[in-house]
Amino acid sequence: MKTARTILLCASLILGVLSSCGDLGDEIPAVPLLSTDEALFLHVTRTDPFSTYALFPNADSVTSGTLNGSTAHQPLVRVSMNAKALGAIRNGSLPPGARFPDGAVVFKEIIMNGRTVLYAVILKDSANPLSANGWLWAEHAPDGAPAFSVTRRGVGCVECHSREQGPAHDFVRTFERQR
Repeated sequence: MKTARTILLCASLILGVLSSCGDLGDEIPAVPLLSTDEALFLHVTRTDPFSTYALFPNADSVTSGTLNGSTAHQPLVRVSMNAKALGAIRNGSLPPGARFPDGAVVFKEIIMNGRTVLYAVILKDSANPLSANGWLWAEHAPDGAPAFSVTRRGVGCVECHSREQGPAHDFVRTFERQR
């Protein structure tokens, strides 16, 4: 009985302290701090699973070819986005001057000989110290093994995503593939 009262008292004290802090809602990040390749992979496979994402609007479900200045992600790609990213889109496009919100994910499956061999992931987290241009950049094998570490801060990715219409579309070049 004494233990139950102690727990209840502690819980009441904690709630009292939290309520006296004012509105904490603004201080809770849109995305938990993801600082490892494993954490990002778990995020896109379990927490916000890519299997629930929508195909990138007005783009072929599977695309071949390269964008100007890029030889990455060959030979075929399938690009999808989570609900948060899709919510930023208006009539199939990112409005001029708009940016994706934190928590947005653009997920690319690289397909070779009919099977997915690599996942390329960008997750918007502008406050994360590992982000470049507001995004976390990573690539994983389907089993989760890192192929391009999030700790590299987009080195090798940002250069291509900064070409052509990339900056106007918050560094998401798939807009250049739309029909």
